[in-house]
Amino acid sequence: MDSINYLLSIETRGIKLGLQRTKTIMQACGNPHLDLQIVQVAGTNGKGSVCAILANILTSANYKTGLFTSPHLVRINERIRINGKPIADFEIDRFIKSYKQDIEKNNITFFETTTALACWYFKKNNVDIVIMETGLGGRLDSVSICRPLATVITPISFDHMEILGDTLTDIAIEKAGIMKKNIVCLSALQKPEVRSTLQSEAYKKGAPLYFINNEKINNIDINIPGENQKENTKLALLVLDNLSDFKTTNSSIQEGLKRVQWYGRNQLIQKKPPIIFDVAHNEDSIKCFINYYQSLKIKGQSILVLALYFRKRIRNITPLIESSFQHIICTEADTRNPMKASVLGEQFNENHSVEIIKDSTTAIYKGINHLHHNGGMAILGTHYLAPSINKIFKISFDSV
Repeated sequence: MDSINYLLSIETRGIKLGLQRTKTIMQACGNPHLDLQIVQVAGTNGKGSVCAILANILTSANYKTGLFTSPHLVRINERIRINGKPIADFEIDRFIKSYKQDIEKNNITFFETTTALACWYFKKNNVDIVIMETGLGGRLDSVSICRPLATVITPISFDHMEILGDTLTDIAIEKAGIMKKNIVCLSALQKPEVRSTLQSEAYKKGAPLYFINNEKINNIDINIPGENQKENTKLALLVLDNLSDFKTTNSSIQEGLKRVQWYGRNQLIQKKPPIIFDVAHNEDSIKCFINYYQSLKIKGQSILVLALYFRKRIRNITPLIESSFQHIICTEADTRNPMKASVLGEQFNENHSVEIIKDSTTAIYKGINHLHHNGGMAILGTHYLAPSINKIFKISFDSV
């Protein structure tokens, strides 16, 4: 079994919250995280976009910049990048061959392994700064082993309630777990109960906490479409203002925003008629996507290909989805624990036009075949639809 297939095989170990195993594998490879200048990003929606924006601006300012995000779209390599370029297969192979015995002996999970691999790779390549996206929650997530220059919290909403808790307060406490004493924390605008929870947790931890303001900025020219990306940019700029050792100029900021790519976020994969891919997978992010889709003012029939993880809840927004898409194709992504296409179909009104096609590639082809010249189509719900999109449209998700 090659190293990448080995990594994929240990993904079946699932999610195990807690930092001890991460500490163990980090120690085995020389504690590389202690020698890195890291910005840690947590939250529910927009984490990846904020990470990509930060990384691109810093790269444009001539800093050698590491980027660690999850999940990937097609290749594991996408999770670990330097100046936008994914880690090479031989580097993954070198790490796995060196530390496989430690991974096995200590039952290290997939995410714990990739976190250690990222830090090992970034240290080996002497990066100047690293942007690291928290995988799940914050308090017990592997990335929280790092000693960050700053922590960042994007908008918090309901997601992963089976792990993080059933209330926004519970979820916010878990996300606030990335805060550290005397380390500045920068936050997006939050719902009132989330804001007060973050303020309380920051006070307890002795962490300075600042929120972006609610003023609209119209002169942000970012290469990722959608109104919410302007908010993500405002947060990224607030972070940069608080990184005193890393200087950026107006030109490096503009260049970074102009060239940033972040796939699966309002991504136009076909122009005429438009087909858009978005990884929105909870109520708030789906609402944001639909706001963007409606702004396109598509005149003809709109088709939606939708797949979700089995624990996702969308009952509150099914009327919004139905009013935006005249035909809905429910499918399943090739991942652990997808929501069955038939179960997903039951979420919608029985009088609405809903089709059940289990295979996602077949579902996308069917949507394309139904697409009229003045219509539009969205592919929505999970990162794990990307392999089917890659297969059909021959799109690479490598360069950012």
